[in-house]
Amino acid sequence: MATPYTLNVDHQGTSCGDFCIYQTYEDQDEDIRSLVWLRKTAHPGTKLKFDWTIDYSFAWCEEGVLKPGVIFYASEVREADPSDVQQNSIAFTRENGAYHFVPSNHKTTQGKLGIRCDGSIPAAKASIGIGMSGNPAFARPADPNLQYTFGMHPKYWIAFGNFEEGEVIDLNRMTERFEINFPVNQYERSIRLTADNTWEAAD
Repeated sequence: MATPYTLNVDHQGTSCGDFCIYQTYEDQDEDIRSLVWLRKTAHPGTKLKFDWTIDYSFAWCEEGVLKPGVIFYASEVREADPSDVQQNSIAFTRENGAYHFVPSNHKTTQGKLGIRCDGSIPAAKASIGIGMSGNPAFARPADPNLQYTFGMHPKYWIAFGNFEEGEVIDLNRMTERFEINFPVNQYERSIRLTADNTWEAAD
């Protein structure tokens, strides 16, 4: 059973808004977009809690232009396991006018996740991605006859503003953000948004 992670957030800021958690990973390709992974709305003076497990999945949506603000609505989600070469790859195809996932004959390096788009996929008409704990976290436009590989070991970030779950993030504009670090064998953290709208650890 996957280990649960918890983030406690104390909202001592000045306005009601959305707390969003998103992910990045080292050497992330610029065509791979980070999405608003988890989101909760809160009023000043309240506390909230985010819980998740590191369970990966494949996802796709019928949206080929992933510019900031676009929502990735997952049309299909399949379980994935980067540690198992039998479960870390999948193929994306289009049959009878509809997209769906099918088993893949192309292998992906253990520790990563791979999605193979076959020749039936029209360029930039749909998007593929990976998720964690049931929600999409990363996505990129799908093109025919290409194999896409996604890295693991993400960094977690939290930001405050106005967001929707699945929304494509412009990382260059996420200035008031806070990296959430989980030391080895520590699975719960507490942070605070202060009255001057800055972040601080509250463990």
